[in-house]
Amino acid sequence: MKIRIRVETEFGWGETRSHDLGTVERDSIGASDEDFGLSLAEGKSLLTEIQRVLLQDQVEEISEVSRVCRFCGSYLAVHDRRERHIDTLFGRITVAVPRVRMCMCGLPGHPELMAAYSPLTRVLRNRATPELQRLQAELAARHSFREAARLLNMLTPCARQNHMTIRNRLASVADCLAVDLDELGASTNVSGDRDISVFLDSAYVRSRPEYQRRNFEVVVGAVEDGTGTKRRFGLSLSGTDQPLACMRTNLAAAGWREGDQITVLSDGDPALPRLVRSAIDADVNHILNWWHISIRIRHVETTFQTLLSCLESSEADEIVPLVQNLRWRVWHGQTGRALEALKALFRVGMQIRKTSVGTRREAAFSVVSRAMELRTYLEYNRSAVVNYARRRQQGRAVSTCRAEGLVNDIANTRMGKKQRMRWSPRGAHRVATVRAAVLDGRLSAGRLEAA
Repeated sequence: MKIRIRVETEFGWGETRSHDLGTVERDSIGASDEDFGLSLAEGKSLLTEIQRVLLQDQVEEISEVSRVCRFCGSYLAVHDRRERHIDTLFGRITVAVPRVRMCMCGLPGHPELMAAYSPLTRVLRNRATPELQRLQAELAARHSFREAARLLNMLTPCARQNHMTIRNRLASVADCLAVDLDELGASTNVSGDRDISVFLDSAYVRSRPEYQRRNFEVVVGAVEDGTGTKRRFGLSLSGTDQPLACMRTNLAAAGWREGDQITVLSDGDPALPRLVRSAIDADVNHILNWWHISIRIRHVETTFQTLLSCLESSEADEIVPLVQNLRWRVWHGQTGRALEALKALFRVGMQIRKTSVGTRREAAFSVVSRAMELRTYLEYNRSAVVNYARRRQQGRAVSTCRAEGLVNDIANTRMGKKQRMRWSPRGAHRVATVRAAVLDGRLSAGRLEAA
């Protein structure tokens, strides 16, 4: 059996052209399961040929249309023809591209016209299709550069990839996304009156030796505008020249406008709300993450349970109500009463520690340590502790679980945890930028042109 594959092109001026791409042969008598359908190698070869025919005919039609002067309608001459290599997902295609002479009627009023120009350059500024660039960047954001190159070489008929090509492509895509963010931030400076929630957390990435530091910080977060719209972002504070501008443009891209109230939820690190406050040059409503408070309360409850098992019932009567009501008081925003309870628990623990030995003394020491730790944490972040019960009833967020999940999604999976790689701050910033765009599904919205 022989299958002939032919492509027919119909140009806009009525001409029809046929291209024979090849023949696929199959033996029906001695057929095996390997002979059914197209193999990967045959599919790659056919896709490359189809792409070559399509691009050449497309370039020819675009060039023919461009030969008509847009001012006087005269038919322009071809200056010369040059070969151009275009990288596509289906192979590196070489096409013959004509350069068209300039029409003299446009010279006085249009000095930007050159003596000869290539119509292809105006359509495809970079000699690679946006689809290939997006796929290279997405694979580089999800896998190591070498693994991304291996996947492309194994599954697609594109030109031979290597890790350096993938790394450079991700860098150019990240820079283009940053340019788009800057333009968006400059064009959306309109006053509003909405409540924007920003969930922030940070991760530490191992640094390359030449930067003379062990690791550096990557800030990740999510912005929600109250309508269900969510935008993820990641940035390295030392990897970008203007971290405040980067934060501001991400907020603007998520819907923030001058005058909107911003609520920042973080784990208590003062640098995180300060970053947003400095970016918008206005005050923000900072809320401490309930999960971090709950963990510390749980530590106090656990240590007191150990101590209570060593006390007599008469001695425990004073402690039990304080421990049982501690979580309720903090959950309902009664920080003052919670601090008074911790102070009383600390005093009781110190008294038991002075008069006890052995296991009882060790349990009292743990109680004192945990109570002091929680008390210090609440006092330091007292202004950020709110009535969490009321916020939950209103359907508003009380924790940074959205941002903590992004620590793994944006930073740890690609640059931390068990990864053996070391990063430069700028490289980590670019990977975080592209990975956030991939997770949001907005990578295709970027203008992927040559930086």
